[in-house]
Amino acid sequence: MPWLDIAVAVGLIATLLTALTTRKRSLTPVSAVGGAAFILLGVAWWVEGDRWQVIALTVCGALVAGLAVWARSGRLTVLSRVASVVVVAALVVVAGAAWGLPPLQVPTPSGPQAVGVGSTVWIDDTRDAHGGHGDGSESRSIPATVWYPASTSGENAAYLPDRGRAAALTGALSAQYGMPALVFDSVARGRAHAAEDTPPAEGRFPVIIASPGSGSTRWLMTSWAEELASHGVIVVALDHPYDSASAELADGSTADTELVATGDDERDQAAADAASAIRAQDISAVIDRIDRGDAGLPALDHADPSLIIAAGHSLGGAAAIEAARMDDRIRGVVDIDGMPRSPADTDLGRPVLFLVAGDSDPNPEYDTTVDGFLARGDAERVTLDGVAHLGFVDAGLILAPLPTITGIRGPEGPRLSAQATLVLVDAVTSGGPADLKALSRIGAVG
Repeated sequence: MPWLDIAVAVGLIATLLTALTTRKRSLTPVSAVGGAAFILLGVAWWVEGDRWQVIALTVCGALVAGLAVWARSGRLTVLSRVASVVVVAALVVVAGAAWGLPPLQVPTPSGPQAVGVGSTVWIDDTRDAHGGHGDGSESRSIPATVWYPASTSGENAAYLPDRGRAAALTGALSAQYGMPALVFDSVARGRAHAAEDTPPAEGRFPVIIASPGSGSTRWLMTSWAEELASHGVIVVALDHPYDSASAELADGSTADTELVATGDDERDQAAADAASAIRAQDISAVIDRIDRGDAGLPALDHADPSLIIAAGHSLGGAAAIEAARMDDRIRGVVDIDGMPRSPADTDLGRPVLFLVAGDSDPNPEYDTTVDGFLARGDAERVTLDGVAHLGFVDAGLILAPLPTITGIRGPEGPRLSAQATLVLVDAVTSGGPADLKALSRIGAVG
C-alpha cells in the first residue's frame, strides 16, 4: 500500500533526524520514533511481501539504525553527515516510487454473483501457428482466460495465476510500453477477486469473447471481466500469439509480439489490418469450440451460444467488429476505443457500442468512421470524459498516479466500460435497443 510505504519512509527519516538532534540527551525519543518506524516496516513486509520498495526500505532501515548508533556515540563526522543525507535522499526516492508505483488493487466487483476464473490454450488445427492457412507444421494456439459466474466464492486468485510466466509477461509489457520492468512489478504480485477453477453457477449465461490491444495482454482486462462476471456474464479473454505481448502456446513455450511500428504509415496500417483479421478468426474459432461443446472448461458448458458478443480494446475492438462482419453467430459488439478496420460500408445489422476515450487527441478519421456506423445501423457511441486510451484497461490501475497516460479518471475506466458493456448485453438479451438513459449516466451519448 503506498501510504504504508510512505509512512515507513517518513518514520525512518524521523528516526534519523531524532538521533542526530538528541544524540547527547535521553535515548527515549529515538527509541520511540525508531520503534514505531520498524513496527510499520514489519507490517509492510506482512502486507506486501518482498516488493522492491519494501526491500529498499529495509536496507535504508538498517542504514538508519547504524547511523543512529553512530550519532549516539557522539562521534559525528563529515562522513556520517554525508551518509545521513544520502540515506534521507534514498528514502525520499523510495517514498516517491511508492506513490508513483502503488500495488495493483483490483476493485471489488459490484455484482451479486461470485466470480471464478480458469485458463486454457485451445488449438485451431485449420490454421498455422501465425493464424494463416499455409503449410506450417504447427497449428494455431489460442490462449484464453475465462471469468464466469460461480456457484461459490473461494480464495482470491493471483492476478497472474501462472507465476511461472509472470516474469516473461512483465518483461514483454515493459518492452511494449517503453517503461522499466519495475513499473509492472505489481502485475506479477497483485491479487484479483475471482477464485481459480471454482464450480460455475447453474444456468445459461451470455458470453463475451474479448480481444486486448495490440502488444497488450488479456490479463489487463481482468477488472473489466470480473465486474461483468459478477453480473452474470461469461467473459472469454484471448491472447493472440505473435501479436499479444506474451502468449503461451499449446506446447508450453511462449510467443512474444512480432508487431513493430516501422514509421511507414501505409505499411503499419496494413500490418494492423492483417492482425485484426487474424484475431477475428481466433474469435470465431472460440465460438466453434462453444458450439461443439468441446471447450474443455466447465464454465463454458453454461454458455448460451445464442447470446455471444464480441468485444475488444483498441486493435481488439477492430477485431471484434471484423469478427461480427464475418460471423453471424455474434449478436453484438463492444468496441473499446478501437479504430474499425473493416470495409468502409460495413453494416453489421446488430447492436454495436463504441466506447471512446474523452481524454485523447482529436482523431477526425476515427470520428468519421464511427459516424458511419451510427448512420448505417444499430450503433451507439459513449464518450467517457477523463479517461484516456489506456485507462479503459488495468493499465489505468497500474499507472493511476500518471493521469497524462491514463486520464484523470483512468482508475475508473474498466468499471465504467463494464457498466456500458452490460447495457449492450441487456440489449442483445432482450432484443431491444440499448438503454440510452443508462448509457448517459456513464458518459456522453452520441
